[in-house]
Amino acid sequence: MRVGRIVIVGGGLAGVRTAERLRRAGHDGPVTLVGAEPHAPYDRPPLSKKLLTQDDEPAEPPFLRGVDGVESLAGVRATALHTAGRSLTLDNGCSLDFGRLVIATGVRPRTLPAFDGWSGVHMLRTWADCLALRAALRAAERVTVVGGGVLGCEIAASARTLGLEVALVEMLAQPLAAVLGSEVGSVVASLHRAHGVDVHCSTRVDRLEGPGGTVERVVLADGRVLETDLVVVAAGAVPNTEWLASSGLTLADGVVCDRTGTTSAEDVFAVGDVARLPHPWADGTVRLEHWTSAGDTAALVARNLLADPADRTGLTTVPYFWTDQYRAKLQVVGLPDPTDELTVVEGSLVDGPFVATWTRAGVLTGAVTVGMPAALGRYRKLVGAPATG
Repeated sequence: MRVGRIVIVGGGLAGVRTAERLRRAGHDGPVTLVGAEPHAPYDRPPLSKKLLTQDDEPAEPPFLRGVDGVESLAGVRATALHTAGRSLTLDNGCSLDFGRLVIATGVRPRTLPAFDGWSGVHMLRTWADCLALRAALRAAERVTVVGGGVLGCEIAASARTLGLEVALVEMLAQPLAAVLGSEVGSVVASLHRAHGVDVHCSTRVDRLEGPGGTVERVVLADGRVLETDLVVVAAGAVPNTEWLASSGLTLADGVVCDRTGTTSAEDVFAVGDVARLPHPWADGTVRLEHWTSAGDTAALVARNLLADPADRTGLTTVPYFWTDQYRAKLQVVGLPDPTDELTVVEGSLVDGPFVATWTRAGVLTGAVTVGMPAALGRYRKLVGAPATG
């Protein structure tokens, strides 16, 4: 079928994977990829791990493979979407017409008022952020990481690997508790403590202190004071949807889609971190910020871009993510709620490698493993099925 020019707004993994899938499906029509960063698309997971810790200064980002026949507009940002006229307004003063559009603008780090205007405070999302943080870590002896999610834990592990004194501050009872619950979160906390990280949970940052607006101390809400040379904020992410405010699309902590990845406009789709859509293993809608989810939604949307609305299919892929911290690899499949019942089925949470599962009302909602990757595949096939004791 004829779909006209397909425009993909966002030059990250989800956008590139969408273009790849379109070409793999045999689509030979015009495809344009619009990316706000001046670089060609690159992979983000190495920014918080290998690229922070390697001795040699990285010369360039870990570029993703290019897609043949795709027009790339780098360093260009979309500022408005006109669904009725099927056009984009760009920040270079030009407009771009499309037949179908894919929104892949991702997320940005969440800022916190307590850190506004302070020198010595970093966040990590882009290649430029990575280079700045690399340099700051090598000039510091003590670092405080605010936020115990996946990114914060990976940055803390990288800083500790470089030999810095590291403090990790998390509002919840344990790191990663928001997605994995307190029991698995306590395993993550123990891992960091075993490597010398000073882990502070169930508290938040009250204020920063230091002369001339340069941070030297982090004062916690419970009164503890952390001497520091550097603060890294990893307090979650905000979807990049402001440019869509006048588009008429339904927005709610992301771009709201149906199960096919289609937005409230029939020829506009969303993929990756910015997309919020129903999932077979979740109530309501979910927005997943995982590397694998970018590929899953890209595959879904690329297929549906080339289909008539009546022939579009829904997302069925079981979610998966992993995180590398020190020499431990934690892997998770499914969409467990932190309140689901956790059962250790192999190994021990305390003594090392383990596999554990989550269930809700007798149904398997997810599985987690540390150090036992081979076991995970069979549980991925069982998510959504009745648990078998």
